[in-house]
Amino acid sequence: MKYDVETIKKEMYSGVLCDVMDGMGYRNQSIARTVMPLKDHTVIFGPAFTSIGTQVYSMPADPLTAQCKVVDQLGEGEVYVLVIRGEKNCAVFGELFATAVLGRKGAGVLTDGYARDVKQLHQMDFPLFYGGRDPRTSKGRCEINECQIPVTLEGVTIHPGDYIFGDIDGVAVIPAAIVDEVLEKAMETIKKEDTVRDGLKNGASLQEVYSKVGAI
Repeated sequence: MKYDVETIKKEMYSGVLCDVMDGMGYRNQSIARTVMPLKDHTVIFGPAFTSIGTQVYSMPADPLTAQCKVVDQLGEGEVYVLVIRGEKNCAVFGELFATAVLGRKGAGVLTDGYARDVKQLHQMDFPLFYGGRDPRTSKGRCEINECQIPVTLEGVTIHPGDYIFGDIDGVAVIPAAIVDEVLEKAMETIKKEDTVRDGLKNGASLQEVYSKVGAI
């Protein structure tokens, strides 16, 4: 990858990534309706480590053991993606889960499930995108026992290794096969937008700068 992670997190934004993928024919790569960032400045970026949490209706013999085995497979720099099947009736993420992700040098978490220990997560400034809050434990309610398979979130299919970029506007899912091209085109677009911005500040019309630069 041409750009380092910190440069991408500082300069990139989800909107321009979606614009670029739109232009490449990938028009369904955004997630925004069911997830929110922990804080307004929260940004996540990295390849996806995918997993599924499934609603259960009785207490397993060894609750959370399967979840521990899944989380322990997370690689450095990866975004842990957790999609929930069934009713969302508990927290599937909390402070100790977050500590484990950081301990494995993970890049953050994206889940449509609920979180708890939010006060501690705020203090940690943990890179989290999540679906809501619930104080109830997942024991006997949800088991995380499948990983590194394609998952679907808001109609967007995420394969292991696809790149996740999330900011205050939402989450962009970049297929692994085109990530370098998307990032390169996005950086070029950002430079064009800088030119547009300068023209508008100097009194040029929106139509004039758009027709000249091709970005808005």
